[in-house]
Amino acid sequence: MINLDLLFEAGSKAGLTDMEVYVVKNDNFSCKVFEQNVDSYSVSKTQGLSFRGVYEGKMGYTYTEKCDDSSIPFIVSSVIDNALLIEKDENEELYAGNDNYVSLNLYNESFNEVSALDKINFLKEVEKECFALDSRVKSVDYCAFSNGTTEVALKNTKGLDVSERQNFAYTYVSVLVSENGENKNDGDFIISTDFNDYEPKSLAKKIVSAALSQLGATKVKSGTYPIVLKNLVAGSILEAMSGIFSAEAVLKDLSRLKDKVGTSIANPLITIIDDPHLENGIGSSSFDGEGVATFAKEVITKGILNTYLHSLTTAKTFNVQPTGNASRASFKSSVNISPSNMYIKPQQTSFDEILQQVSNGIYVTDVQGLHAGLNAISGDFSLSASGFLIEDGKVTKPVHEMTIAGNFFDVLNHIVGVGNDLDFGPSNVGSPTLWIESLAVAGE
Repeated sequence: MINLDLLFEAGSKAGLTDMEVYVVKNDNFSCKVFEQNVDSYSVSKTQGLSFRGVYEGKMGYTYTEKCDDSSIPFIVSSVIDNALLIEKDENEELYAGNDNYVSLNLYNESFNEVSALDKINFLKEVEKECFALDSRVKSVDYCAFSNGTTEVALKNTKGLDVSERQNFAYTYVSVLVSENGENKNDGDFIISTDFNDYEPKSLAKKIVSAALSQLGATKVKSGTYPIVLKNLVAGSILEAMSGIFSAEAVLKDLSRLKDKVGTSIANPLITIIDDPHLENGIGSSSFDGEGVATFAKEVITKGILNTYLHSLTTAKTFNVQPTGNASRASFKSSVNISPSNMYIKPQQTSFDEILQQVSNGIYVTDVQGLHAGLNAISGDFSLSASGFLIEDGKVTKPVHEMTIAGNFFDVLNHIVGVGNDLDFGPSNVGSPTLWIESLAVAGE
């Protein structure tokens, strides 16, 4: 690994005033099973670093995967060249660190004892169970397991020196079912670094039941309906819109939340939390991409927008404290802003209680086209959807080939029920079940 003291020394001699190194190491495993055979198998180790420094008052960036001392001259000269290309100062600064970093347990040592053979045998057993459950299961079309470890270290010449190690593991399995020429598929995740959570029979039963329940789907008549959004669907929509909370988006006029802090933007039932210390959260971390100590915050409290998500740069522009939401997608990325673990706070109402209050409507369990059918600036959306009718307070017939349309900001104000079943799925953005007063539905 590169000697950071030598790197900083070389940078200082070349005229860099402040410098920072961001190092990422990844150790990943993945495999897929198809028809009881290993379809793919991959083990990889990668590492890389990004380096940024101030030259003549401007911040320059570079990155490399060659993490040894021989790359030091290239790294330093690249940062200087990059800084010289910048036309104006972006008000960026390096963070000196603080004393209130929370110690998080993000690494499960016991998962190291799970062998590759254990993971493969788990996948084979899930596949076997899926076929055994029902003759209408025609294919287990995706059956995969992945896990890995990520180590992040951040050090600069202002005294910041933080690091963290986190491991992850998940499986995803999907099936294709067929009856009378009609095909449907469904799948599900397990996300956990406790291998005891990977139970083949219960996962297979959940997936197959969900797929079979869609057979016999019909179209609904076009109209306006009360809508119940499945928790994972609501979370996906919130994730697609989460950029509106970025202070950077606000500064660039890419968010309708500009000048909305302190005002009501949602029904009082809605509280949105960003919690980087959430246990088992995909986005959990004790520090952000700039080394700022993270903390839990209510972005929206009972419908009132409290804050944007800030980096050091945007916090300085808005004259507020940073929120610990600076992020880097990888060591190759510059600093951006994103949520950690963002979710709509669950209420006490159960799913069945929501259905009883809705009485008649549509339960949407899947939407497609979020990237193409949703405008993250205006909030307008038109999404292909499927789900079930709600009749007399109960989920009944499956429905498909419909489109739900509306506006995200309007939806926030017309949510009239929030469930108690918060779920993140394979994401760092989650939600409980949501009951929307009404949405336009295009069917037949």
